[in-house]
Amino acid sequence: MAYRWFLGLNINDPVPHHSTISWHRRTRFKDTTIFQDIFDEIVRQAINYDMVGGRVLFTDSTQLKANANKHKYTRKTIEQDTQNYIKDLNEAIQEDREEHGKKPLPAKEEVKAEKEIRHSTTDPESGYMYCENKPEGFFYLDHRTTDMKYNIITDAYVTPGNLHDSVPYLDRLDLQIAHLVFK
Repeated sequence: MAYRWFLGLNINDPVPHHSTISWHRRTRFKDTTIFQDIFDEIVRQAINYDMVGGRVLFTDSTQLKANANKHKYTRKTIEQDTQNYIKDLNEAIQEDREEHGKKPLPAKEEVKAEKEIRHSTTDPESGYMYCENKPEGFFYLDHRTTDMKYNIITDAYVTPGNLHDSVPYLDRLDLQIAHLVFK
């Protein structure tokens, strides 16, 4: 009933087929940013109505099962991406040491590690996850950032399931700061 009310439909009016939005997303709007633009505009309106504080944001991810057979995969060796924030953290430490008259820390060799992953042949964009006490298989991670003031979601981003939560975090936060003007 709420869905009908939101669309302005009477009780006897036919509702759109459930696949209409996903069909448009996959075909008509495939090469556009329309959905992200609509989402950002809603967040901007929430900011304008003082429903988003922008001072305390928290991010978490949810596992979404991929439509992939966990037994159909190839093995791939990839270069393991170190956390995005390590470089920024080291720079901040060096600046702090300089401000307090301490010697700079010795430079460390960058470690480039390789790891072998399972690459799905049925859903190549997904990532294989294995965690104790959780289901095993191909998943996606839906990362959501929420503002603490009224629990408004300010960002949503999907990555393969084998990517650590920390990897997209700083880039997504920088993107929010660049696109949304928090009061």
